[in-house]
Amino acid sequence: MKILIVKTSSLGDIIHAFPLLEQLRNQYPEATIDWVVEDPFAQLVQAHPAVNNVLRVKTKKWRKSFFKKETREEIRAFIRLLRSNKYDLLYDLQGNIKSGLITGAAISSQKIGFAKETVPELPNMLFTTRRYNPPKGHNIREDYLFLAHNQISGPFQGGEGVQLKISKDDEVKIQTLLGHPKLSKGKKILVCSGSNWTNKQLSKECLGAFLKKISQANEVSYLFAWGSPEEQKIANGLAESFPESSIVIDKLGLPALQNLMSRLDLVIAMDSLPLHLAGTTPTPTYSVFGASLSEKYKPLGQRHGSFQGACPYGQKFEKRCTILRTCSTGSCVKDIQPDMLYNHFAQWWRAYA
Repeated sequence: MKILIVKTSSLGDIIHAFPLLEQLRNQYPEATIDWVVEDPFAQLVQAHPAVNNVLRVKTKKWRKSFFKKETREEIRAFIRLLRSNKYDLLYDLQGNIKSGLITGAAISSQKIGFAKETVPELPNMLFTTRRYNPPKGHNIREDYLFLAHNQISGPFQGGEGVQLKISKDDEVKIQTLLGHPKLSKGKKILVCSGSNWTNKQLSKECLGAFLKKISQANEVSYLFAWGSPEEQKIANGLAESFPESSIVIDKLGLPALQNLMSRLDLVIAMDSLPLHLAGTTPTPTYSVFGASLSEKYKPLGQRHGSFQGACPYGQKFEKRCTILRTCSTGSCVKDIQPDMLYNHFAQWWRAYA
């Protein structure tokens, strides 16, 4: 059995597809499972133990320099590699024209993708042979799992998490972090305050007050993660409020960060890449949503709690708010009050524990 997954980007969307990958591995333990991904994201896919081979594409580079000899040679080499295998099953999880061209070039008798109501770009349907519309109202991860409902028997079995492959140097870094004297007491909580969109981020004041309430009611220590210089400033500011029981961690590669997450007691995050990465581990998460729907995007399972901010403008959406990128206030998240957030968290945490 040979299986190909076509999911080229983005990082968060790739992680959303991991449950399908793990379910396919459970169903077909001896199968060869390959994955087509954009080159900058290949490290993450390559670190997953269920993936046999990673096929890299560089579509941004290829579009910019299509008429260069080097580019044409790279494209031909990729197509030769792609067509060197005949796949029993192919899943096009991207659903756009770009992935359709890759799907069309691959050799497979069963090319499975999204149908008319749910495919992101209609021309993609020209390249698939079996198409499905996942039921409305389900988590994005379940949408991908639904595409394989005819090939997979039984419920999803990958909910206990996976350990991505890391180097020995990364293992040493993680052990050093966990051994830090400021983390010696209480539950260890990783806080990821950032997101690609500011309208998905709590205000610094709310997040700081929320974390103080947690520390007043529980013995905890905090690790603060960051992904940009602005997020680093926020992390440093938050850490100053907990001088004896917190650290700001250096940037880690995604596989190393995932391994660190798996050894902690809780991850607190916005709707962001770190949240989705934490969802691949056995560690519980608590997340804050506003302009995106928590039931659509939060990790699967009872160990994952979330708070949904309310839109003051009456916007309704099934996935993301239509004015996410243009809303001038971000009130659905920015106006969340720390008392309300903490009370919701405490109720969830008691029930989970």
